[in-house]
Amino acid sequence: MTDRSATDARRTLMLVDGFGLIFRAYHALPTSLATASGEQTNAVFGFASMLLDVLRGQRPDYAIVALEGGRTFRHDEFDAYKANRGDAPDDLKAQIARVYELIDALGIHRERREGYEADDVIGSLADSCAAAGMDVVIVTGDSDLLQLAADRVRVVLPGVKRFGDVRVFDTAAVVDRYGFGPEFVPDYKALVGDSSDNIPGVPGIGDKTAKALIGQFGGIEAILDHLDEIKPPRARAALEANADQARASKRLASIVRDLDIPFDPAQGVVGGYDRERVLALFRELEFRNLMNKLPEPVQAASSVASEPRPERPPSERTIVKTEEQLDALVARVREVGRVAVDVETTATDPLTAELVGIALAVSASEGAYVPLGHPDGDQLPLDRVRDAIAPLLTDPAVAVSAHHGKYDLAVLQRHGFDATRLDFDTMIAAFLLNETSIGLKNLAFNRLGIEMTEITDLIGTGKAQLTMDKIAADTAGDYACGDVEATFALQTLYAPQIEEQELGPLLRDIELPLVPVLIGMERTGIAIDVPYLRDLSAEITARFGELEREIHALAGRELNIGSTRQIAALLFEELGLPSGRRTKTGYSVDSDALEAIRGKHPIVDLILEHRSLAKLRSTYVDALPQAVNPRTGRVHTSYNQTIAATGRLSSINPNLQNIPVRTELGRRVRRAFVADTRPDHRLFDDAVLLSADYSQIELRLLADMSGEPFLVEAFRNGEDIHAATAAAVHDVAPADVTPDQRRIAKTVNFGVMYGMQSYGLSRDSGLSRAESQAFIDQYWARLPRVRAMFDETLRFGVAQGYVRTPSGRRRYLPDLTSSNGQRRVPAERMAINMPVQGAAADIIKVAMIRLDAVLRERDLPARILLQVHDELVLEVDRTRLPEVAEVVKTTMEHAWALSVPLEVEVRTGPNWDGLAPFATAVDAAVAR
Repeated sequence: MTDRSATDARRTLMLVDGFGLIFRAYHALPTSLATASGEQTNAVFGFASMLLDVLRGQRPDYAIVALEGGRTFRHDEFDAYKANRGDAPDDLKAQIARVYELIDALGIHRERREGYEADDVIGSLADSCAAAGMDVVIVTGDSDLLQLAADRVRVVLPGVKRFGDVRVFDTAAVVDRYGFGPEFVPDYKALVGDSSDNIPGVPGIGDKTAKALIGQFGGIEAILDHLDEIKPPRARAALEANADQARASKRLASIVRDLDIPFDPAQGVVGGYDRERVLALFRELEFRNLMNKLPEPVQAASSVASEPRPERPPSERTIVKTEEQLDALVARVREVGRVAVDVETTATDPLTAELVGIALAVSASEGAYVPLGHPDGDQLPLDRVRDAIAPLLTDPAVAVSAHHGKYDLAVLQRHGFDATRLDFDTMIAAFLLNETSIGLKNLAFNRLGIEMTEITDLIGTGKAQLTMDKIAADTAGDYACGDVEATFALQTLYAPQIEEQELGPLLRDIELPLVPVLIGMERTGIAIDVPYLRDLSAEITARFGELEREIHALAGRELNIGSTRQIAALLFEELGLPSGRRTKTGYSVDSDALEAIRGKHPIVDLILEHRSLAKLRSTYVDALPQAVNPRTGRVHTSYNQTIAATGRLSSINPNLQNIPVRTELGRRVRRAFVADTRPDHRLFDDAVLLSADYSQIELRLLADMSGEPFLVEAFRNGEDIHAATAAAVHDVAPADVTPDQRRIAKTVNFGVMYGMQSYGLSRDSGLSRAESQAFIDQYWARLPRVRAMFDETLRFGVAQGYVRTPSGRRRYLPDLTSSNGQRRVPAERMAINMPVQGAAADIIKVAMIRLDAVLRERDLPARILLQVHDELVLEVDRTRLPEVAEVVKTTMEHAWALSVPLEVEVRTGPNWDGLAPFATAVDAAVAR
């Protein structure tokens, strides 16, 4: 072993199990994690995140990544060693070189020894360096390495669910976990075996028995020396019959600790890296989110050639404080004919945010900031600024862009600006172009090579955080100009890409015109009946008490119903109910697992009801009153256009799209959403809610896209599509279809778009697997064009790496070509569903845009309040209800031209649950 200098005493070496972390990262993160160019990076990103987290948490002086050395002596001794492990997936193999590139860029030393595992490299370095007086930290995902824990050696296991949640094991922690010290971990593995390494162990010896034997006798040899004393007899018999196998298993599980591996303090110094080289790699991999995890460089790594950092163009920034400067800015915007806009405010909620300043850019290096609410310096009055800038936002000769323009326009509107036009939004464009991270700072780093100032650098974090109105105007202005200049640059970059990928019409005709509609919906909000919800909460609380007493009575004891461990032990061990899949911590008791045993014991239904009540109460019943805006007295959700890959809108703060509609309690929650009749908040003197819901839109789209004659004719003739399907599959007349046949046909009609197989139909219908498969076979035989459409969608997806909707929206699905069925099959289902669900999302967006325009043009007393997938909810003046209902129905039904008719069901009532069908003039004409 190489001598260590005295300066290494009490310094810390971190040893990283390279492939242990790489495999954990690959399986923990989705394969959809990729760069915009399509390079898959889930394993690289996860490895980098874990590595940087432990570097920051453990603060070592040196770091070495240990790698595998090919076939080892263990394979020679036991042919089946690790034989249960297949080859690494191809998409993981493709990332290994990138991981090595990352390790090298960080200045971390890589170490491997031919014929030995990474564990052996780690074990040998840990022992020798600890003996030389160093502290050692081992980072691994494998509990086998706990055998190395010692006075100066700690083992760190990254969390299973969150990489940052590490568990640190010293000798005492190992004893706490197993009941014995680290030196007996190989003996434990020799007894219980290790399925991950295919170490056989002793059949019949489990965790409890192994711990007891080691606790009583010690290691394997001591246990075998005391066979006569071992109880129960079956354990003694198992050990007698498998003594040689136990010894061999211990050899396989024991880490080699005496390899001669010199440690060079000059290698692997943490922080001894070239920052520009790392940033260049991070830009290439689009890892901006990891930048703040980098350790501080200890010196310039002059020995490594670095790539030049992209230089930002010299910026001509102006802080507009005089009228002359303001007029010059306006003139400059008109001269260029294009402007990027950004607002600085006091809050992230546009309904409460106060306008602090407006930033505008006419090039990637020419930004201006108009301060309005800062604590220092000269600032122009809002009225003067509004009079100058507002006309720019409505001038068709000036193209307006923003990043997350919905927020900017909403704030400007609240402060009196006529700001409803948006010609480009770089956040929406980035989403359509499949950028994995669409935040402005990330895009500037990944696409422009610019490190932008973080907002927290200005306003701080936590309790000491300031608001922008407390920041000096010049400081805030420099920050805001950086944002708006980056927005301008990104538009320049993205605009041609949008056209090249044929996404222009989707962006211009659907996504951008939808922005002002969403702003209006969010600003209007919806009224809720707070006293009603309080009464409902009290009722649920009372029911909780009843359920707990009933559950405790059936269990025969008290238990924590919220504890998954206690519930699992009760159901599967004490009551002996059939268990489903196991997790790392025991039996699964999620909703699917409990639904599978519903009816097996009365306690299961009670637990499910308890969970349902708890979720509804916490998510809606108790949360909704807290979400009421004190100024408007209404709840204002926020819609997001850049979350769902299918193009569907999502709703947050609060989420109003997932309130159950099929359960009684879910419907009672919907009852709390009411037409506002309060004199101080109501929109109209006599308001009523109106719901307009597309009927079977996805099936209609399936008929249109596939051209399946049977489906097309059924919809054109206004037939009951589920009864018609059942009649076709069973070859009977529609009048002879039984309710059960129709029910099963309905299940398949909707399930087929989500890749339903015989197992799913059997579970949902009550048919046997064989009956389900027979029905599905008949279904495909009767609807061959639907099958052909799905097959063609998959062929296209495999060839191109994405599938698309009729409007051109793309969903990238790299797992379509995965050799791993657990990844490929879900991707195939997503691919099949995407064109239909995506088209439905686009149709209702177009309907919202047109309906909002018609309501305004005709000055009708109605406002769109909510969008819930295929449904729009409006608040309407009752006196004009017939006229509004007809306009809503007609506009929605003609939003998109299909080969089959779109049909909208209109219902009205005082609350969202209490809605009754409303016959419009259109319905009456159809009936005649």
